[in-house]
Amino acid sequence: MLKKLVNEAYFTLSITTTGPLLIRSGRATISGPDMTPVLTFRNGQQEIFLPGSSLKGVFRSHSEKVVCSLKQLVVCYPFFSNEDKEADLSQRRRDYRDSCGAVFTQLAKQSNEERIKQEVQTDYVYANSCPACRLFGSTGFIGRIAIGDAYLSSKAATEQRDGVGIDRLTGGASHGAKFELEVVSTGVTFETDVHLRNFEIWQLGMLFVILQDLEDELIRLGSGRSRGLGKVTAKVSEQERNGRPSGFVVSSMRGHEEPSNQIWGMGRWLKDDQSYGTWQDDLLELSQPVEKSQRGIRSLRIFQGTALHSLRDIAIKKFVERIENWPEPTIPMFLANR
Repeated sequence: MLKKLVNEAYFTLSITTTGPLLIRSGRATISGPDMTPVLTFRNGQQEIFLPGSSLKGVFRSHSEKVVCSLKQLVVCYPFFSNEDKEADLSQRRRDYRDSCGAVFTQLAKQSNEERIKQEVQTDYVYANSCPACRLFGSTGFIGRIAIGDAYLSSKAATEQRDGVGIDRLTGGASHGAKFELEVVSTGVTFETDVHLRNFEIWQLGMLFVILQDLEDELIRLGSGRSRGLGKVTAKVSEQERNGRPSGFVVSSMRGHEEPSNQIWGMGRWLKDDQSYGTWQDDLLELSQPVEKSQRGIRSLRIFQGTALHSLRDIAIKKFVERIENWPEPTIPMFLANR
Protein backbone atom coordinates (compact mmCIF):
# COMPACT_ATOMS: atom_id res chain seq x y z
CA MET A 1 0.00 0.00 0.00
CA LEU A 2 1.48 3.31 -1.18
CA LYS A 3 4.94 1.90 -1.93
CA LYS A 4 6.68 5.24 -1.45
CA LEU A 5 7.24 7.84 1.24
CA VAL A 6 5.53 11.18 0.73
CA ASN A 7 5.70 12.63 4.24
CA GLU A 8 6.60 11.69 7.80
CA ALA A 9 6.37 13.06 11.33
CA TYR A 10 8.20 11.85 14.40
CA PHE A 11 9.02 12.89 17.94
CA THR A 12 10.06 11.59 21.34
CA LEU A 13 7.23 11.45 23.88
CA SER A 14 8.16 11.94 27.54
CA ILE A 15 5.67 10.30 29.94
CA THR A 16 5.85 11.10 33.67
CA THR A 17 3.77 9.38 36.33
CA THR A 18 1.73 11.79 38.47
CA GLY A 19 0.33 8.95 40.55
CA PRO A 20 1.03 5.25 41.09
CA LEU A 21 0.97 3.22 37.86
CA LEU A 22 0.73 -0.51 37.18
CA ILE A 23 0.93 -2.28 33.82
CA ARG A 24 0.74 -5.86 35.03
CA SER A 25 3.18 -8.56 34.02
CA GLY A 26 0.44 -11.19 34.36
CA ARG A 27 2.59 -13.27 36.69
CA ALA A 28 2.42 -13.28 40.48
CA THR A 29 5.58 -13.70 42.51
CA ILE A 30 6.01 -16.72 44.79
CA SER A 31 6.51 -14.78 48.01
CA GLY A 32 6.00 -11.14 47.01
CA PRO A 33 3.14 -9.04 45.61
CA ASP A 34 0.26 -10.64 43.72
CA MET A 35 0.48 -8.05 40.93
CA THR A 36 3.80 -6.71 39.62
CA PRO A 37 4.87 -4.36 36.79
CA VAL A 38 5.91 -5.72 33.40
CA LEU A 39 9.71 -5.97 33.06
CA THR A 40 12.24 -6.17 30.24
CA PHE A 41 15.94 -7.02 30.20
CA ARG A 42 17.86 -3.83 29.37
CA ASN A 43 21.22 -2.32 30.28
CA GLY A 44 22.27 -5.63 31.79
CA GLN A 45 19.38 -5.86 34.22
CA GLN A 46 15.64 -6.21 34.50
CA GLU A 47 13.90 -2.88 34.15
CA ILE A 48 10.34 -1.53 34.26
CA PHE A 49 8.96 -0.29 30.94
CA LEU A 50 5.68 0.65 29.25
CA PRO A 51 4.97 -1.66 26.28
CA GLY A 52 4.38 0.14 23.00
CA SER A 53 1.43 -2.17 22.31
CA SER A 54 -0.24 -0.97 25.53
CA LEU A 55 0.32 2.68 24.63
CA LYS A 56 -0.99 2.17 21.10
CA GLY A 57 -4.09 0.44 22.45
CA VAL A 58 -4.83 3.30 24.85
CA PHE A 59 -4.23 5.90 22.12
CA ARG A 60 -6.56 4.09 19.72
CA SER A 61 -9.31 3.61 22.30
CA HIS A 62 -9.19 7.28 23.25
CA SER A 63 -9.26 8.46 19.62
CA GLU A 64 -12.29 6.23 18.92
CA LYS A 65 -14.18 7.87 21.78
CA VAL A 66 -13.23 11.33 20.51
CA VAL A 67 -14.34 10.60 16.94
CA CYS A 68 -17.62 9.04 18.12
CA SER A 69 -18.26 12.16 20.23
CA LEU A 70 -17.81 14.38 17.17
CA LYS A 71 -19.95 12.30 14.80
CA GLN A 72 -21.76 8.99 15.24
CA LEU A 73 -21.37 6.02 12.90
CA VAL A 74 -17.99 7.16 11.60
CA VAL A 75 -15.58 5.00 13.60
CA CYS A 76 -15.85 1.22 13.88
CA TYR A 77 -16.08 -0.92 17.00
CA PRO A 78 -13.36 -3.54 16.44
CA PHE A 79 -14.76 -6.19 18.82
CA PHE A 80 -18.28 -6.79 17.54
CA SER A 81 -19.14 -10.49 17.64
CA ASN A 82 -22.17 -12.67 17.08
CA GLU A 83 -22.20 -13.45 20.81
CA ASP A 84 -22.88 -9.81 21.76
CA LYS A 85 -26.08 -9.27 23.71
CA GLU A 86 -28.80 -7.64 21.65
CA ALA A 87 -29.01 -4.68 24.07
CA ASP A 88 -25.26 -4.05 23.80
CA LEU A 89 -25.40 -4.44 20.02
CA SER A 90 -28.28 -1.98 19.71
CA GLN A 91 -26.46 0.60 21.84
CA ARG A 92 -23.19 0.25 19.93
CA ARG A 93 -24.91 0.46 16.57
CA ARG A 94 -26.24 3.88 17.47
CA ASP A 95 -22.66 5.09 17.82
CA TYR A 96 -20.28 2.74 15.96
CA ARG A 97 -19.91 0.95 12.66
CA ASP A 98 -19.08 -2.76 12.65
CA SER A 99 -15.40 -3.71 12.67
CA CYS A 100 -13.77 -2.65 9.37
CA GLY A 101 -11.70 -5.84 9.32
CA ALA A 102 -14.75 -8.05 9.91
CA VAL A 103 -16.76 -6.30 7.19
CA PHE A 104 -13.99 -6.68 4.60
CA THR A 105 -13.48 -10.33 5.58
CA GLN A 106 -17.15 -11.13 5.13
CA LEU A 107 -17.38 -9.29 1.80
CA ALA A 108 -14.37 -11.26 0.55
CA LYS A 109 -16.05 -14.53 1.55
CA GLN A 110 -19.21 -13.59 -0.34
CA SER A 111 -17.51 -12.68 -3.61
CA ASN A 112 -14.30 -13.87 -5.22
CA GLU A 113 -14.22 -10.65 -7.21
CA GLU A 114 -14.35 -8.66 -3.98
CA ARG A 115 -11.55 -10.77 -2.47
CA ILE A 116 -9.29 -10.11 -5.46
CA LYS A 117 -10.15 -6.41 -5.35
CA GLN A 118 -9.12 -6.19 -1.70
CA GLU A 119 -5.83 -7.98 -2.37
CA VAL A 120 -4.94 -5.89 -5.41
CA GLN A 121 -6.45 -2.51 -4.52
CA THR A 122 -5.39 -1.79 -0.96
CA ASP A 123 -6.18 1.87 -1.62
CA TYR A 124 -9.85 0.76 -1.89
CA VAL A 125 -9.60 -0.86 1.57
CA TYR A 126 -8.02 2.30 3.03
CA ALA A 127 -10.61 4.60 1.44
CA ASN A 128 -13.50 2.63 2.96
CA SER A 129 -11.97 2.21 6.42
CA CYS A 130 -12.92 4.32 9.42
CA PRO A 131 -10.61 7.07 10.79
CA ALA A 132 -9.21 4.88 13.59
CA CYS A 133 -8.34 2.02 11.23
CA ARG A 134 -6.77 4.45 8.75
CA LEU A 135 -4.37 5.67 11.43
CA PHE A 136 -3.83 2.61 13.66
CA GLY A 137 -4.37 -0.16 11.10
CA SER A 138 -6.67 -3.16 10.80
CA THR A 139 -6.55 -6.71 9.50
CA GLY A 140 -6.59 -5.19 5.99
CA PHE A 141 -3.40 -3.10 6.20
CA ILE A 142 -0.68 -1.84 8.51
CA GLY A 143 -1.28 1.35 10.48
CA ARG A 144 0.30 4.73 9.75
CA ILE A 145 1.60 5.15 13.29
CA ALA A 146 4.33 3.25 15.14
CA ILE A 147 4.79 3.63 18.92
CA GLY A 148 7.85 2.09 20.54
CA ASP A 149 8.27 0.71 24.03
CA ALA A 150 8.70 3.48 26.61
CA TYR A 151 11.92 3.00 28.59
CA LEU A 152 13.05 4.69 31.79
CA SER A 153 14.74 8.06 31.42
CA SER A 154 14.84 8.71 35.17
CA LYS A 155 15.59 6.63 38.25
CA ALA A 156 13.14 3.76 38.72
CA ALA A 157 11.07 3.73 41.89
CA THR A 158 8.38 1.29 42.95
CA GLU A 159 6.29 0.85 46.07
CA GLN A 160 3.94 -1.77 47.46
CA ARG A 161 0.27 -1.11 48.07
CA ASP A 162 -2.40 -3.20 49.73
CA GLY A 163 -5.69 -3.98 48.05
CA VAL A 164 -8.76 -5.70 49.36
CA GLY A 165 -11.95 -7.12 47.88
CA ILE A 166 -15.21 -5.46 48.97
CA ASP A 167 -18.10 -7.48 50.37
CA ARG A 168 -21.12 -6.60 48.21
CA LEU A 169 -23.54 -7.04 51.14
CA THR A 170 -21.78 -5.18 53.94
CA GLY A 171 -19.78 -2.71 51.86
CA GLY A 172 -16.74 -3.52 54.01
CA ALA A 173 -13.60 -5.55 53.41
CA SER A 174 -14.21 -9.14 52.38
CA HIS A 175 -12.46 -11.66 54.64
CA GLY A 176 -9.49 -13.34 52.96
CA ALA A 177 -9.65 -11.11 49.85
CA LYS A 178 -6.54 -9.05 50.59
CA PHE A 179 -3.90 -8.71 47.83
CA GLU A 180 -0.72 -6.72 47.26
CA LEU A 181 0.33 -4.54 44.34
CA GLU A 182 3.78 -3.37 43.31
CA VAL A 183 3.31 -0.07 41.48
CA VAL A 184 5.55 2.48 39.79
CA SER A 185 5.86 5.53 42.05
CA THR A 186 4.96 9.13 41.25
CA GLY A 187 7.59 11.16 39.38
CA VAL A 188 9.09 8.37 37.25
CA THR A 189 9.70 9.34 33.60
CA PHE A 190 9.65 7.13 30.52
CA GLU A 191 10.45 8.03 26.91
CA THR A 192 9.23 6.50 23.67
CA ASP A 193 9.56 7.29 19.97
CA VAL A 194 6.45 7.94 17.89
CA HIS A 195 6.65 7.77 14.09
CA LEU A 196 3.88 8.70 11.64
CA ARG A 197 4.35 8.04 7.92
CA ASN A 198 2.32 8.99 4.85
CA PHE A 199 -0.14 10.90 6.99
CA GLU A 200 -3.20 12.96 6.20
CA ILE A 201 -3.44 16.33 7.96
CA TRP A 202 -6.45 15.30 10.04
CA GLN A 203 -4.34 12.39 11.34
CA LEU A 204 -1.85 14.91 12.70
CA GLY A 205 -4.79 16.59 14.42
CA MET A 206 -6.01 13.31 15.90
CA LEU A 207 -2.54 12.66 17.28
CA PHE A 208 -2.37 16.17 18.77
CA VAL A 209 -5.74 15.62 20.49
CA ILE A 210 -4.25 12.57 22.22
CA LEU A 211 -1.07 14.47 23.15
CA GLN A 212 -3.03 17.39 24.58
CA ASP A 213 -5.25 15.10 26.67
CA LEU A 214 -2.15 13.29 27.94
CA GLU A 215 -0.60 16.61 28.88
CA ASP A 216 -3.81 17.56 30.73
CA GLU A 217 -3.76 14.21 32.64
CA LEU A 218 -7.06 13.10 31.07
CA ILE A 219 -5.78 9.71 29.87
CA ARG A 220 -4.76 7.01 32.35
CA LEU A 221 -2.58 3.98 31.68
CA GLY A 222 -2.48 0.42 32.96
CA SER A 223 -4.55 -1.41 35.57
CA GLY A 224 -6.64 -0.06 38.42
CA ARG A 225 -7.57 3.21 36.73
CA SER A 226 -10.93 3.33 38.50
CA ARG A 227 -9.20 3.04 41.88
CA GLY A 228 -6.79 5.90 41.25
CA LEU A 229 -3.88 4.21 39.46
CA GLY A 230 -2.39 5.14 36.09
CA LYS A 231 -2.37 8.93 36.24
CA VAL A 232 0.30 10.39 33.95
CA THR A 233 1.24 13.53 32.07
CA ALA A 234 3.16 13.64 28.80
CA LYS A 235 4.80 16.10 26.44
CA VAL A 236 6.87 16.23 23.28
CA SER A 237 10.50 16.14 24.38
CA GLU A 238 12.66 19.03 23.20
CA GLN A 239 15.91 17.25 24.07
CA GLU A 240 18.01 15.66 21.32
CA ARG A 241 18.39 11.92 21.78
CA ASN A 242 20.57 9.42 19.93
CA GLY A 243 21.25 11.87 17.14
CA ARG A 244 17.56 12.53 16.45
CA PRO A 245 16.44 16.16 16.22
CA SER A 246 14.45 17.48 19.18
CA GLY A 247 10.85 18.68 19.11
CA PHE A 248 8.10 17.65 16.69
CA VAL A 249 9.70 16.90 13.31
CA VAL A 250 7.85 16.89 9.98
CA SER A 251 9.73 15.68 6.91
CA SER A 252 9.27 15.14 3.18
CA MET A 253 11.52 13.88 0.43
CA ARG A 254 14.32 16.27 -0.49
CA GLY A 255 13.79 18.46 -3.56
CA HIS A 256 9.98 18.39 -3.52
CA GLU A 257 7.94 21.57 -3.84
CA GLU A 258 6.19 21.87 -0.46
CA PRO A 259 6.28 25.59 0.55
CA SER A 260 7.83 26.62 3.87
CA ASN A 261 4.52 28.12 5.05
CA GLN A 262 2.52 24.93 4.40
CA ILE A 263 2.45 21.31 5.54
CA TRP A 264 1.06 18.92 2.97
CA GLY A 265 -0.89 15.81 3.84
CA MET A 266 -0.98 12.66 1.75
CA GLY A 267 -3.92 13.86 -0.36
CA ARG A 268 -2.08 17.01 -1.43
CA TRP A 269 1.07 15.06 -2.25
CA LEU A 270 -0.87 12.57 -4.35
CA LYS A 271 -3.13 15.26 -5.87
CA ASP A 272 -5.78 12.57 -5.92
CA ASP A 273 -9.13 12.49 -4.12
CA GLN A 274 -10.29 9.22 -5.62
CA SER A 275 -8.11 6.18 -4.94
CA TYR A 276 -7.30 6.57 -1.21
CA GLY A 277 -10.34 8.63 -0.30
CA THR A 278 -8.17 11.65 0.55
CA TRP A 279 -8.69 15.34 -0.24
CA GLN A 280 -6.68 17.47 -2.67
CA ASP A 281 -6.84 20.40 -0.22
CA ASP A 282 -5.10 18.23 2.39
CA LEU A 283 -2.74 20.89 3.76
CA LEU A 284 -2.15 23.32 6.62
CA GLU A 285 -1.34 26.99 6.29
CA LEU A 286 1.24 27.92 8.94
CA SER A 287 0.97 31.29 10.67
CA GLN A 288 4.76 31.64 10.38
CA PRO A 289 7.01 29.86 7.83
CA VAL A 290 9.32 27.22 9.29
CA GLU A 291 12.50 26.81 7.32
CA LYS A 292 13.72 23.42 6.21
CA SER A 293 17.00 21.72 7.03
CA GLN A 294 18.48 18.87 5.02
CA ARG A 295 19.24 15.47 6.56
CA GLY A 296 20.13 12.75 4.08
CA ILE A 297 17.30 12.36 1.57
CA ARG A 298 14.81 14.27 3.76
CA SER A 299 13.90 17.90 4.25
CA LEU A 300 13.08 18.47 7.93
CA ARG A 301 11.10 21.12 9.75
CA ILE A 302 11.30 21.21 13.52
CA PHE A 303 8.46 22.60 15.66
CA GLN A 304 9.12 23.68 19.23
CA GLY A 305 7.59 26.09 21.73
CA THR A 306 5.16 28.59 20.18
CA ALA A 307 5.48 27.07 16.69
CA LEU A 308 4.51 23.64 18.08
CA HIS A 309 1.49 25.04 19.94
CA SER A 310 0.34 26.84 16.78
CA LEU A 311 0.75 23.65 14.72
CA ARG A 312 -1.25 21.71 17.31
CA ASP A 313 -4.14 24.18 17.27
CA ILE A 314 -4.57 24.37 13.50
CA ALA A 315 -4.13 20.59 13.07
CA ILE A 316 -6.83 19.88 15.69
CA LYS A 317 -9.15 22.32 13.93
CA LYS A 318 -8.62 20.48 10.63
CA PHE A 319 -9.24 17.13 12.38
CA VAL A 320 -12.59 18.30 13.77
CA GLU A 321 -13.67 19.65 10.37
CA ARG A 322 -12.81 16.40 8.58
CA ILE A 323 -14.59 14.16 11.08
CA GLU A 324 -17.73 16.32 11.11
CA ASN A 325 -17.82 16.07 7.30
CA TRP A 326 -16.72 12.44 7.01
CA PRO A 327 -18.34 10.85 3.92
CA GLU A 328 -20.64 7.86 3.98
CA PRO A 329 -18.84 4.56 3.19
CA THR A 330 -19.46 2.95 -0.19
CA ILE A 331 -19.61 -0.53 1.39
CA PRO A 332 -22.16 -1.96 3.87
CA MET A 333 -21.73 -0.40 7.32
CA PHE A 334 -22.93 -3.48 9.20
CA LEU A 335 -22.35 -7.19 8.78
CA ALA A 336 -24.94 -8.83 6.55
CA ASN A 337 -25.78 -11.66 8.96
CA ARG A 338 -26.77 -9.35 11.78
